[in-house]
Amino acid sequence: MVVLENNYLRVQVHPEGAELRSLYDKKKDRELLWQRDRIFWGKSSPILFPFVGETKEGNYRYDNSTYRMPKHGFAREYVFDVVAHTPTQVSFLLRSNETTLELYPFTFELYLHYQLDDSRISCTYEVRNLGRSDMFFSIGGHPAFQLDLSPGHNLSDYYLVFPDDHILKRYFIKAGLLQAQPGWYSLEGVRLYLRNDMFKDDAWVLKDLRSTAVQLRNRLGDYHIKLDFMGFPYLGLWAPVGAPFICLEPWCGVNDLETHTGELGLKEGIIQLDAFSTWRKTWEVTVGQN
Repeated sequence: MVVLENNYLRVQVHPEGAELRSLYDKKKDRELLWQRDRIFWGKSSPILFPFVGETKEGNYRYDNSTYRMPKHGFAREYVFDVVAHTPTQVSFLLRSNETTLELYPFTFELYLHYQLDDSRISCTYEVRNLGRSDMFFSIGGHPAFQLDLSPGHNLSDYYLVFPDDHILKRYFIKAGLLQAQPGWYSLEGVRLYLRNDMFKDDAWVLKDLRSTAVQLRNRLGDYHIKLDFMGFPYLGLWAPVGAPFICLEPWCGVNDLETHTGELGLKEGIIQLDAFSTWRKTWEVTVGQN
């Protein structure tokens, strides 16, 4: 386990999946990240690469060949190398290998850079295409934020703030595939209050948001997390029914559409990276700032 720490936060990141395992608020003396209890979910903040979500029938086609791909890709199952580490920064690296090439025919380097800055932690994805042809990929985060549902506390005490939106365009997932037609959900002002049944039909997939950040708060005013996701065209919201956490998921990519043909280059949200080029994107979590 790699530890990062400053006066505000103590963070633990595991080389398996380069996964954020702990986000400890030293000022409030509490853990903010879900602690991997398999009763609900055995992860805390996995990386989704080289695809986000599921492919149609578990397959995709590229260059006249068909490949299998597990849900959310394979990177979260690999042990990354630690290539740099200071008290407040760490960089992890996963390289393509013979096993990944059987699922995904591209040579790449995938870096995850974590950095603490006062009460903020940033996670930067860096993808390098080492091949001579364009590389197609999706990538996203899946951090799960722990909620206090002890006696006297309820899920309905918590809400999300979308500061620049009053209506959400939600896309539904059915049998692992993204439905083509969205639904519309009106906010209470700019607030979306959490409900026990809100994820009974799987995750919420939001796009075309005006907001580039979302805040997780409670009615008591003693809980405030802000996720900045500028540049990520999709935001996923998810939790198992009854779970004491919620996932706020910045995505560059999404599940296959129900109408998808299977061709990789036509996949919804796919990123096309030129040969020998590098792509970067950062999401940030700020704790307890108004």
